[in-house]
Amino acid sequence: MRKEIIDHYQKTWKGFDEWFDDHPALYQSELAALKKAVPSGTGLEIGVGTGRFAVPLAVRFGLDPAINMLKLAKKRKIQVVQGFGENLPFKNESFHFIQIVFVMEFVDDPLHFLREAIRTLQKNGAIILGFIDKNSKWGQYYIQNSSGIKFFHPPSPREILEIFKSIGLEFQEAWQTLFQPPPDIEHEEVPKREFGQGGFVVLKAIKKIRK
Repeated sequence: MRKEIIDHYQKTWKGFDEWFDDHPALYQSELAALKKAVPSGTGLEIGVGTGRFAVPLAVRFGLDPAINMLKLAKKRKIQVVQGFGENLPFKNESFHFIQIVFVMEFVDDPLHFLREAIRTLQKNGAIILGFIDKNSKWGQYYIQNSSGIKFFHPPSPREILEIFKSIGLEFQEAWQTLFQPPPDIEHEEVPKREFGQGGFVVLKAIKKIRK
């Protein structure tokens, strides 16, 4: 991840965290979609930030390059490690699942990033990605209004599914939310299966056992 992005979140960590309190319906809708996919077991969130998704989803470990974000995540009882998703400081097959939320939008080489993630995933473990669909109204809104956050380039679900296939991940399910138009929603939404309608998409895949 680029230094400019890390510096941005180092400076804006407090406002980033308070954003979730200011947009409760949006936050709870995203959480509801993630809850459909996140399994039990020992989990790692790559790009844990301040722990806003790790804590309610019972993700035990969190990694992030921005130390100011990690300080708050640690206060929320997440076991934190400073580092980069492109070079994880964990042994092979360390986790039952890996969660990555609002990170793929800033990754320059998603193939390498996800390959490194599954290295630390146990066989038959799950990887859960939550991201803004670039083809949605929300994707276009954020692309046009991401001043102060450079290098924002959300993926499409089909682009991610192609990467899953190429690195030995078996797609299991998809969930979506944010059907109301941006920049905010008035009421909490019930997530729906698949993708193509909602602005926020959750994809779950399983690490296959290679013979």
